[in-house]
Amino acid sequence: MKKYWRIFIIKNFSFLFFLVSFLLNPSYESGTTYKTQESIKNIASFPIGNVVSSEKLKSNPLFVSTLKRDFNSMTAENQMKMANIFKAPGIYDFSDGDEIVKFAKENNFRVFGHALIWHSSIPKWLKNYKGTDEDFESLIKDYIQNTVSHFAKEKVRIDGEEVSIVEGWDVVNEAFTTGAENSIFRKKIGEDYVSKCFKWAREADPDVKLFYNDYNLESYPSKIKKVQKMIKNFQEKNIPIDGIGFQMHIDHLNPKKETIKQNLEKIIKSGLLIHFSEIDITVNKEKSFKRLNYEKALIQEEKYKEIAEIYMSIPKNQQFGMTFWGMRDNDSWLLKFHNNKYEYPSLYNSNYELKISHRGLIKGLKGN
Repeated sequence: MKKYWRIFIIKNFSFLFFLVSFLLNPSYESGTTYKTQESIKNIASFPIGNVVSSEKLKSNPLFVSTLKRDFNSMTAENQMKMANIFKAPGIYDFSDGDEIVKFAKENNFRVFGHALIWHSSIPKWLKNYKGTDEDFESLIKDYIQNTVSHFAKEKVRIDGEEVSIVEGWDVVNEAFTTGAENSIFRKKIGEDYVSKCFKWAREADPDVKLFYNDYNLESYPSKIKKVQKMIKNFQEKNIPIDGIGFQMHIDHLNPKKETIKQNLEKIIKSGLLIHFSEIDITVNKEKSFKRLNYEKALIQEEKYKEIAEIYMSIPKNQQFGMTFWGMRDNDSWLLKFHNNKYEYPSLYNSNYELKISHRGLIKGLKGN
């Protein structure tokens, strides 16, 4: 009888292991996570960031411990955008951003400001503004300069020099889209609103790094051409710009490595800083499964490795850093954007366990 029990147990061990794994985290197959003592921030020679909110920093200890483990830079996902700050003409609420900056100062993080001007983040009162174009332009100038100068005040000392914790800003976000081309900024300020925003930001802080940020720069040569044209215009007219943000919202299959490198090289030639600013990698756009399987996780791991290798190929003096857009899979904006709760684009699963995508990133940073 004991013999048969042993056979039964052996035959069913794999099933029991599967069952336990499923009950612990039903959204992930075995083999999609791993363990390591290595930290991304300690391997990279440039800042490694993730998105934060003041609420998570105050009330989510698992988020905070994960943030401290792997990262040394942070970007406010929404709380330093215009819609959250600009309450009325001349009235600003910087409290959420101040909480983020306070945490950063206490824990040796840098902060990257995102984003001063974005056509999808406009307060309701401003969308319906009935004043003159001149008054509107004055409002935007005051908002940019008050915001930049406010966050320039908080300093840290690095190598004997005082520098702002907020090291850079996305001054304008996603201007080369249909929505932006029809935006209130273009209608009321004019075709040159982007260059004006950069000038106003520089007037407010002579040292902060000023970035233009957009999606699909790694994928579409047509969009890269528009950015190249903007850079050329800025540089010829001495309009301040320090860097370009490649958002890097990509898929595990596309774009191909050579496509990314070709598009990236066109901006590297400008001499500007390069920020991979909103990295995530989808695996389930077709909505074909409800559980991250090992095969897809392996492909995603390789893609994260590839992205790290590409970033490492950028000249060191142009490497501003890599920022990831969401800590855990279930934190990602993509679940809502694609109406797909079975998407797994990040470095950590829903239990804050390291996915093998994290391993791929480390391999790429090491050059393995």
